[in-house]
Amino acid sequence: MKCDLREPMCTNCLANGKDCEPAPRATRPRPTHERIQQLETEVTDLEAFLGRLAHLPPGGAVRALEQWSQSGSTDTAQLEEQDGTTVGGDAEDVSGRVEDMIPPSRLSFSISRTAAHGPTSAFFDDLGERDHDLPHAGRASPSFGVAAPSEAELRDQATARCAEERHMEILNLASGKLDFDGVPADLAMHLLALHWNRQHFAFLITYRPLFTRDMACAGPYFSKLLLNAIFFSVSKFSDRPDVYDDLSDQSTAGRRFLRRVKELLGEALDQSTLPTIQAMLLLSSSLFALGHQSAAWLYSGIAIRMIFDLGLHYDCSHRVGTAPGSLAAEELEIRRRVVWAAFIYDKVISLYQGRAVSFAEDSMHVPHRFLDHYEEQELWTPYAFPGIQRYPGAPARAISTFTSLCSLAVIMGRIITYIYADQGSLEQAARHLRRLSANLDQWKASVPPEITFDPTADRDDAPPPHVLSLHLMFYTLVTLLHRPFVETGNRQMSDPNIVALSWARCEDAARGATAVLGRYRRTFTLARAPYLISYTTYVAATIHVRMAAQRGPQSEAGRLLSVCLEALQENAATNPGVRKMYATVCSLMVRLGVHLDVGSSVSENTALPSDLDLDAIIRSFGTNPLPEPGGLAVSELGDAASAWTLGHDQLALDNLYGFLGFDPSG
Repeated sequence: MKCDLREPMCTNCLANGKDCEPAPRATRPRPTHERIQQLETEVTDLEAFLGRLAHLPPGGAVRALEQWSQSGSTDTAQLEEQDGTTVGGDAEDVSGRVEDMIPPSRLSFSISRTAAHGPTSAFFDDLGERDHDLPHAGRASPSFGVAAPSEAELRDQATARCAEERHMEILNLASGKLDFDGVPADLAMHLLALHWNRQHFAFLITYRPLFTRDMACAGPYFSKLLLNAIFFSVSKFSDRPDVYDDLSDQSTAGRRFLRRVKELLGEALDQSTLPTIQAMLLLSSSLFALGHQSAAWLYSGIAIRMIFDLGLHYDCSHRVGTAPGSLAAEELEIRRRVVWAAFIYDKVISLYQGRAVSFAEDSMHVPHRFLDHYEEQELWTPYAFPGIQRYPGAPARAISTFTSLCSLAVIMGRIITYIYADQGSLEQAARHLRRLSANLDQWKASVPPEITFDPTADRDDAPPPHVLSLHLMFYTLVTLLHRPFVETGNRQMSDPNIVALSWARCEDAARGATAVLGRYRRTFTLARAPYLISYTTYVAATIHVRMAAQRGPQSEAGRLLSVCLEALQENAATNPGVRKMYATVCSLMVRLGVHLDVGSSVSENTALPSDLDLDAIIRSFGTNPLPEPGGLAVSELGDAASAWTLGHDQLALDNLYGFLGFDPSG
């Protein structure tokens, strides 16, 4: 009989009239941290071995098992060479894939529960999650003897599936299967076309093949919440009167869809799903552009929390296959895209609002290698840019651009963390400066040739807007990295050369950014341009205005400053943040005594003074004393200039990190 250890007598003994003599229980010591670490290392080694074993030919697999049983280790690369065959790519590629497949910690997943728990969680002790490699936990069991698909094979599968779904989208539309949530089909397709042509390429938040596929069958990668979030986010680009509550007020564009989003939001927040994450990111981005800073921050936070809840920040390529519970190539693709879109957007909103990042680099364990390359070579034309008549179209280059943006976002996060958010010593920051500057140079050198862009080249053609935005972001990060070291001044740096070198990098970056901006403006106009374009313009203007203060309004710096002011003015009508940027630059011109005549002709070859008063530039930052202004130094900018310019008694500092400030009422 089994004793239930009740006192003074167990239940079974009492029922059978027997004396209760419980057997002594052996106490098991709690495992030490050293023992836990040892076991985790053994598990990781074993998982790595099994992953490599699946890629070996039969003869090599047998020899590998023999070596493992004898010594506990094996050199699979040597076995591949001995056999003369490598399945699924060369040994180096296979090793890289296996490393990506192994999670950094023994995180547990459960597809049926759509949740992820770490080893410190009580839920982790559930048998179904603790033994997370077993089929009953919702994951495919490994198929020994069958090689896992290579990245190249997955890329072919995902791209082919995208092509197929693009055809099915047309057929499903014709047969009336697409669910537009009561919106007329012509309006819905118009808004979706605007989205796929313009906003989609910013961060690749949405994934068209699965969205449109499940739109016809109420599948898991579509939701009415996401659909209405898309409609709301692109309504400002539409000229259809039925997207406005008030035709005389551009800010009312898409409000009917925002109301519908809020109707659907309550139930959607009860469970983490991919469509809800996508909807939150789109909603945050759109509200951010409209000046609703608090709401934007909250919605982006919800998206990141859901990503962590689902474990999307861990790579799941080991779950791709044909067994029940496995993922298809396109399902792996949507997970990679969404998690990297959230990672990038988190850095952008953190930069603008002056807050520490929410999605840290050490929390990201997903490679930025993408599988669906359909949009790489697809012809892009400016459908969402009305009035553009002469642009012939160009390959979209969506994947190479997004991949490069992911790498750049990692550097952006480091700059925010180490240069702005952390309050370390200047010497620590200087060490980070050298490393991060090298990171940016390496990134620039590694940009694929098909999206490399030289703004100084004498040519009329330009790549699509999202490619130009990528290069603008690079120049902006150069300034963000180096300008703080100019602000501190020589007296606080052990190496005074840092200040001069950093200012030279800021000058070069501002010139490069303004050149790209000019090409963007001439090709696509800046009306309703993304806020990234305006922020880049603002950052460059803060450098040009200081150069113009020393070299005069007829210098190259004066000309470039005029370009930036005109660009900000052009895009300020629909973006409150841009109005603040414009006002800040105008205020800075007043403080520095810069007098510009925007309508004047300025030569790029105007002779410049050879000397540079670096101390004057240093004094121009922060609250250092400045010359008394002689009045607003801008002419012929219209009535808007005086309305947007701050008064002399409330001159704004030209912050780069957190330039918007945080308004809780936003």
